[in-house]
Amino acid sequence: MLQRTLLAALFVLAAAAPLASQPSRAQAAPPSTAAPDRKALAEAEARRFPQPVRVGDLVGRRLLEPRESQPLLGHVERLVRTPEGLDIVVRQAGLLARVSNGLVGGGRRVAVPAEAISLLGEHVALTGLSPAQFAALPDAAPAAPIPPDQVVRLSLVKPFH
Repeated sequence: MLQRTLLAALFVLAAAAPLASQPSRAQAAPPSTAAPDRKALAEAEARRFPQPVRVGDLVGRRLLEPRESQPLLGHVERLVRTPEGLDIVVRQAGLLARVSNGLVGGGRRVAVPAEAISLLGEHVALTGLSPAQFAALPDAAPAAPIPPDQVVRLSLVKPFH
């Protein structure tokens, strides 16, 4: 009887040991809002079949979060070249209103690395950053926009639903 009790206690301790070493959800680190790693983003983008697209065809597109409900994150305003690479300036969703000549009002403008955005039909999707990283991006610096007739390459993403 004593041997069974000791054996049962050993099994309970052995089973509990791996659980004790794992952090609880309360102790888990919050999602990263660190600056995006452009090299890692470029490697991931290369696996998503980059396609040529005219800059003018991207302006005004809705930026969606890659989930089935596809929450709106913002609208593409322009594309710019920076020393780090190609950035897509997005006006974050907020008090946006669409009028016949474009977008008015709205949230702040952020520069999203082009490698973090993929084509999704008539929209674009944020595929390389989490929504928290997107929200933490710094304001877009003033830069001359790329002309609308220029062609850039963006990756494809399949629908989320």
